[in-house]
Amino acid sequence: MKNPYIKCLRSEKTESGVLYGQFLINSLRVGQGITIGNLLRRVLLSDLGGISITAIRIAGIKDEFSIIPGVREDILEILLNLKGIIFKSKKRNCEYGRLKIQGPTVVTADLIQIPSNLEIINSNHYIATISTANVLEIEFKFEYGTGYKLASQTFSDEVDNYLQLDTIFMPVQKVDFKVENVYDNENNITERVFIEVWTDGSINPSDAVRKASQIIVDSFSVLTKTK
Repeated sequence: MKNPYIKCLRSEKTESGVLYGQFLINSLRVGQGITIGNLLRRVLLSDLGGISITAIRIAGIKDEFSIIPGVREDILEILLNLKGIIFKSKKRNCEYGRLKIQGPTVVTADLIQIPSNLEIINSNHYIATISTANVLEIEFKFEYGTGYKLASQTFSDEVDNYLQLDTIFMPVQKVDFKVENVYDNENNITERVFIEVWTDGSINPSDAVRKASQIIVDSFSVLTKTK
């Protein structure tokens, strides 16, 4: 039997900015396909992290029920729009950014002043519309994390005047896999797994699979070091 191997079959970027990849893991023993497919899927969806906005402070605003003069959207709409901005960063430390702009204008993600190590993937993402000559000033807090973080789970020394966001850190949006049997000339059976990965654009699907695989290897290597 050949040693198992993985290769990328397809890699593409959709119009919405989502990155898609299809991968084949071949030459598996019978029963290994479902195990590997399930494990990779769970790790891809739950253990890979990303950078997101976790809190904001708007000048002159103290809570999410306030009104910003001259801005078409209310606070809750702005918070929802901000959750859709996708960031990429090589660092995992907490960072801060700022937005200060005078209307009338349409406010998009590319107007946010961010640290040099951060990158906005969807720079044209809509935030709000200022319909008058008023100034909109927002401070942003960027954090690295995995999974979800609910606003009620956020604890900070700087909580005063900061509005906390429900945050999604997961860069992988969806994972599907399919297991197939393969028969050779002697009617021996092996398995192969087709894995499809969709990401938000902040990470390439190939890199996502590579990182997930490394997490799995590191986790199981601990079990081999028995005392």
